[in-house]
Parts: sequence; structure tokens; C-alpha cells
Amino acid sequence: MGKQAPPLLAGALAIALAAGVADARAQPRRSAAVFISPSGEPFRPTPGGPAPFDVWFSRVDARHEGRIDRAEFRADAIAFFRRLDANGDGVIDGFEISAYEMTIAPELNEQTDGGGAGRAYYALLNEPEPVSGADLALDLRISLAEWLAATDRRFDLLDVRKSGFLDHDALVGRLPKATRAGLAPAKTGKDRP
Repeated sequence: MGKQAPPLLAGALAIALAAGVADARAQPRRSAAVFISPSGEPFRPTPGGPAPFDVWFSRVDARHEGRIDRAEFRADAIAFFRRLDANGDGVIDGFEISAYEMTIAPELNEQTDGGGAGRAYYALLNEPEPVSGADLALDLRISLAEWLAATDRRFDLLDVRKSGFLDHDALVGRLPKATRAGLAPAKTGKDRP
């Protein structure tokens, strides 16, 4: 038989394990992962705040209808394009792509165990790097025309019913199950007081 731990050490280990379990139960079950929007903009969780997906959705759903139409989706993408185009020349160049990957959304560079477990971010589309994914000419220069073509392609991929809008609850259904806890149901204008 193997050696047994001295009673004092065994008791200390039991207390430490029990404290760890109690501490884990006290933690909210909401995901601490960053949401990466279809255009690649990161939305980080805040303590006690709404889920990052809900922050993005409510910002894009300008009319608060519980759904996003193509114009709203494009407006959000254009706003992020302008943020990425740091020098304002109308093109996201290689330096600006690098700045995006290193400072704006460094979570995209974090390694996982290969199966996605423990991933630092979640997204609606399985696109490893959404900004570079818009470089249709593969020349490390993304024009606004390329950006909007990628934006429309993403909208079409998400609009599986071809209804012309992206419904909140249908988008939530595309998220990984572990990130759905804590998401708010869709709020429309008629839900407001």
C-alpha cells in the first residue's frame, strides 16, 4: 500500500478543496470570453454588465426591433472599418491589420487545445481572422469596397432564412452553448415602457 498523508496535511487539503469548490459555486456561470463581432470588433465582458454579444447586438439594432437588417449591419461594419483605418486613407493596410491583431483583438492569437476548449473568444462565424478575411485581393490592403463585399457575404451567411434581417434569438442559437447563459432575450420597441 502507498503512503498516506499525515492527518494534519490531509485535513488541510480537504479544507482547501472544499473552499475551492465553494468559491467555484459562488462564481457566476456566465462566460468570461470576448465576443468577436462578424466584422471582427471585440466586445469584452464587464463585471455585472450585459453579455458582450448583447452589447454588440443592441448597438447594431438601431431601431430596437430585436433584429438587424442589412443597412444596420453595414453601418456597424463601416464604423469599425473607419476605426481600423488609423491613417484615414480609405484602406486598411498591413500595418493596420497587424495593429488590429496585436492591440485591438489579441484574443484571436491565443492558442487553444485544438478543440476550441478554453478559447478566449466566441463568434457567430467560424472565421479565424475577420479583418484579414475581408482582403479579397490578398494584397494586404482592404478597400472599403472589399470590406463591404465581405460584410454582405457575412450577412448572407448569417441570414439562413433569407428573410433580409438577422433575428436576435436565431443568432443566439449560432453561439457556442457555453456562451448562451446570461444572454438577454430580444427586446423590441414594443417591449419598452
